[in-house]
Parts: sequence; structure tokens; C-alpha cells
Amino acid sequence: MDLFTSTPAPAPAAPAAPAKNQKRIDLGPVRPNRLQRIGGAGLIAAPLLFTVGMLTSPQQTSPGAAGYIESLAADPALSLVSANALHYGWVALVFGALATLGLLRSRRGRIFLPIAAVMTAFGAVQMSGLLLSDWFLVSAGNVLAIEDAVLMDTVAKEWSVAIWQFSGMIGGLVGIALLSLALARAKVVSWWIAPLGFLPWIVPAFGLGPVGAILGLICYAPLVVAGVRLVSAR
Repeated sequence: MDLFTSTPAPAPAAPAAPAKNQKRIDLGPVRPNRLQRIGGAGLIAAPLLFTVGMLTSPQQTSPGAAGYIESLAADPALSLVSANALHYGWVALVFGALATLGLLRSRRGRIFLPIAAVMTAFGAVQMSGLLLSDWFLVSAGNVLAIEDAVLMDTVAKEWSVAIWQFSGMIGGLVGIALLSLALARAKVVSWWIAPLGFLPWIVPAFGLGPVGAILGLICYAPLVVAGVRLVSAR
């Protein structure tokens, strides 16, 4: 060995390349309180009640208000089953939407989820109240001449009812879509099912009958998953 020849120092090890599939951070368990668990049951019940309401909704055979009233009056019992199911579906959604706050486990969604939950709950309250008109129209269609029933319905809808109606539709229908996205933001549901929240009331509008109602039920998947997580949390 040549004592005057230095041995080159080993080259520093190159930094390890980051793993392509990094393990997801565990946010910890969901710990809802008792009321939030009950609200979780509401998130499961609401889509089922909406679907029953859609499946039992009498088919409108002619356009306009007259056709709508005639369809309700043609089968009062079925019409009232539909109205009750839709009404209590919205009531269940009020509690379910607010209960989603029990699914927050980090800062993710801490602003978005409460806003979406309150918006959905407000819209659900408005929508449940609007269904009261179906009870009146079922009776009016069987007691009054159809022209008088239409006149009664028209007179009852003064300008503030329009505010009630549109705020309910925006808060309820758009609220469900935003709530689904907020649940994904909070890592409660997967992002790939979150967009389904935009479709549950759009799919049945294509006139697919019972098939459309069942497809609409599938589109409530983000809410159902959130409800199951609240109810089954340990």
C-alpha cells in the first residue's frame, strides 16, 4: 500500500427518491355524539324516503297546473303516500346535514362543511314546508271543479311564496351537491363519488320512471356513506 496515496472518500449517498405511493395520513377515528349518530340515521333514511316519494308520485298525464292537480286527485291515497314520504325525507335531511359536523377530524373541510351543512338544512326546512300544498291540492281536485282548483292554487302563490320556493330549491338541491363535495374535502367520502350529489334530482327528471328513481337513490351515495360512518362509529 502506498502510504502517500490517499484513498478517496466515498461519495455521499444520493437522497432517497420519494415513494410514489405515500401512505395516507390517518386522521383518527370518528367520534360523534349521540345526537349526531341519530342524525346519521337521518342521512340514511332521507334518500330512502325520497325514493319512495318518487316511486309513488302519480304520473302527470297533461301539462300545466290543471294536469298536476288532476294527477294528484286521481289517486288521493297514493298522492298522500308520496307527499308524506317526500316531506319526512326533507325533515330527516335537516338533522342529517347538521350531524355531518361530527365527521370533522382535522382542519380539512372545517369551513366548507359547516357552510354546506347549514345551507342544506335551511333548504330542507323550506322544501318540507312547500309540500303542504299537495295536501290542499289533493282535496281541491276532488271537491272543486278543476278550474276553481287551479284558481285557488294560483291565488295562493303570492310573491313571497316564490321566494320560499326558490330558496328551498337552491338551498336543498344545490345544498346536497355542495354537502357531498364538502364531505369529500373533509375526507369522509371518496372524491370519485362526491359528484353524484349533483344528480339525485336531475336523473329522475328524464322521465325514466321507476328506473330513474332507483338511479337517483344511487346518487345519494355520499350522504349514505356519511350516515353509515356516523351510525357505526365506535
